[in-house]
Amino acid sequence: MSVGVNGKLLVVCAANVCRSPFAAFLLAAALPGTEVSSVGVTARTGDPLCRFTDERISGLPDGPAFAKAHVATRLDSARIAGADLILTASEIERSAVAVLDPEARPRTFTLVEAAHSARALAPLPAGLGLRELAERMHAQRGIVDLPQVRHRHRLSPLRSSYGIAIPDAHIGDARRHSEVYRTVTDAVEMFAGACSEAAEPVDLKS
Repeated sequence: MSVGVNGKLLVVCAANVCRSPFAAFLLAAALPGTEVSSVGVTARTGDPLCRFTDERISGLPDGPAFAKAHVATRLDSARIAGADLILTASEIERSAVAVLDPEARPRTFTLVEAAHSARALAPLPAGLGLRELAERMHAQRGIVDLPQVRHRHRLSPLRSSYGIAIPDAHIGDARRHSEVYRTVTDAVEMFAGACSEAAEPVDLKS
């Protein structure tokens, strides 16, 4: 698959044991020209994946090695400065990034927000850098139609009650985690599909 973006992508959630590593794993698989890493705003450095995420990632191609190697890393200003595009699980983490580095605001989006914004810009030119993609998405803030907070929609997680946020399931059960995985997967597929030059949509559910 030929991919139209390149650069350093940082994914941010709270503990860096569930949402952000799962999203980072899928994004790295879908965007091989992109350097993807993940961190957590309140991460306890060295923590492994939560057991649900470990099981989910380990069941995917190349997942076992990723799951074994992952350790939680705490968000800091250096990692923000080194990222061309920052995708967060929710508005909470998006705000935390801005507090640490106000200059990063234009290149920081929630994952769902970025998915819809990139789709609105598609098709993207080949060789587009993530920094330039961030600039283009930032220029259309307030213009793109984004999911609104509403009652949970069983058939479309991106149109769930959470709007542009992906809820924290770290303290939830397997069912809550499964809902999060579906939402993350849908958002990554939308984002990667917009960034890809491939004729076929990116499928990450297998």
